[in-house]
Amino acid sequence: MRRTAAPSFRGWLAACVAGLGLAAAAPGLAANYRLDIEAPAELVEPLRTRTLLGRWIDEPGFESEQLPLFIERARDEALAIARAAGYFSASAEVSLEPAAAGELPRVHVVVDAGARTTVNRFDFTLDGPPDAQALRAELARRWPLPEGSFFLSDRWQEGKRLLLDVLQQHGFVRARIVESRAQVDPAATAAGLTLHIESGPRLAFGPTTVKGLQRYDRSIVEALRPWHEAAPAASGHAASGGDPYSFEALLDYQARLRASGYFDSVDVLPDLAAVEADPARTDVPVTVEVSERKLKQATFGIGYSSDEGARGLLGYQHRNLFGRGWQLDSGVLVQSVRHRVFASVRTPQEASGHYYQVGARSERFDVQGELTRKQTLFAGQGGGRGDTTHFTSLQYQTESRELPLATDVDHSQALTLGYAWTRRRLDSQIDPRSGYSISAQLSGAARALASDRSFVRFYTRMMRFWPMPRESLLGDGLLIGLFEFGHVAAGGRDGIPSENLFRTGGTQSVRGYSYLSLGVPEDGAIVGGRVLAVGSLEYQHPVVRNWYGAVFVDIGDAADRWGDYKAARGYGVGARWRSPIGPVSLDVAYGEAVRHWRMHLSVGYAF
Repeated sequence: MRRTAAPSFRGWLAACVAGLGLAAAAPGLAANYRLDIEAPAELVEPLRTRTLLGRWIDEPGFESEQLPLFIERARDEALAIARAAGYFSASAEVSLEPAAAGELPRVHVVVDAGARTTVNRFDFTLDGPPDAQALRAELARRWPLPEGSFFLSDRWQEGKRLLLDVLQQHGFVRARIVESRAQVDPAATAAGLTLHIESGPRLAFGPTTVKGLQRYDRSIVEALRPWHEAAPAASGHAASGGDPYSFEALLDYQARLRASGYFDSVDVLPDLAAVEADPARTDVPVTVEVSERKLKQATFGIGYSSDEGARGLLGYQHRNLFGRGWQLDSGVLVQSVRHRVFASVRTPQEASGHYYQVGARSERFDVQGELTRKQTLFAGQGGGRGDTTHFTSLQYQTESRELPLATDVDHSQALTLGYAWTRRRLDSQIDPRSGYSISAQLSGAARALASDRSFVRFYTRMMRFWPMPRESLLGDGLLIGLFEFGHVAAGGRDGIPSENLFRTGGTQSVRGYSYLSLGVPEDGAIVGGRVLAVGSLEYQHPVVRNWYGAVFVDIGDAADRWGDYKAARGYGVGARWRSPIGPVSLDVAYGEAVRHWRMHLSVGYAF
């Protein structure tokens, strides 16, 4: 007899009360009988939830004539639960205590579990080609019931499915279990396991079917595919020539397509039904389903930060320029301290992960008394895999610079060859709570090649996120570390465009100081120097829901030489709101060098 209705809340509460060692029902609960269980702790909950006695204890449709049937079946149910947990020598007794006047009948379930059965032997045989044998070490590492472990029936079944999954994900789609045997000796409390698997042949990647393409050419999708598919089968012959199938390659392909910028959603799926339908098939067809982004898009945004003030952005994007899949990104940015016009064109990413990009930007930047007008042309090649990206570029920079006390306008130019590398291993790109990010840049210019001064520049920025263990003193908190370092090797800074020099101070660097106010004093302004070092440590502690309190200390400076470097300190407190677009931060910081309190507002992290 079974009931499919979900247990009532009162039944759940009764089970909780009973789990504390009390009767199964408390005053005011509509219990049908009382249930006492004596068993190892790990068996108590299954006995209450997976036996007829436990499930019907507070069901309103219960009739007293049913109780003898529940008691009769309870012993077998209890023994089955004990054996599933590895207690094969267990014994169970079920008894009924008649109801006294005004009371409910009481049922006693006593399980003497005995010794737990241990795996004393695991014989594993894998039949298959050499590339299947190469997976034996991984299969052994993933096996959940090694010799010496407690034998659990559920884990025995899960382990067999797991080994098949590993083989199938590496291309052995037809892998099957030939023999599976668990021999249990209750007297010796030992289990001997035998497992024999045939891997079958390793299948190749078959033809790719693409669905959902309307605006963009199929070549964009095919260029990102990380494998070669099998050649179509000739009459009377099998398909051949494809790379070995692997589930990891499918995930890689899906990630590339999602990051390409052309699609809102992407699903890459193997057609395993086609493999199952044709036993002679030697390849796995793949289906790619995409939802395209709009071909052209205009964007408008407004915002505010305590560093750069109010800002507005008007942008335009075209994702299939000249019908070649080139992506145009252009716009006008207006801020309190900066006016910028920019445009760049990027080619589709190739299967190797590389793409090409060219662009130009013109900017007016007025901060800390220094007014610069900059123009930049660049061309480069980028690429990357997963969490790591890189970009090699050639830039031509021209700049004019005005200072309050200077009588002349400085002009400079540089033809710079540069390389940028970034790795982000974070649990979230928007609101990380664990992981790290590292970026590094190396660039240089030669006076003999369209530059006013020769120099070599190195810069790196690192952030680390440490979640605090829940049981520690700082339970559920977050510790964030930041380190910045920069050095320009040159005979002086004159003739080097300011974009290649360093300043610091402000929301994303040394708090307690105004934006880019830490640098080199010159003619009534603060300008960039050739050296930089910044360190920061922040702790965030949960307060309520998505709100966190923060304390922090920052230290750093930029100077023209290391001999002039004097680290400025800033420290303070803040509030963090974990919003859908990233953490919104409001800080109050004290700048020790200027003896002044300053408020900082920002959204997200600068990686």
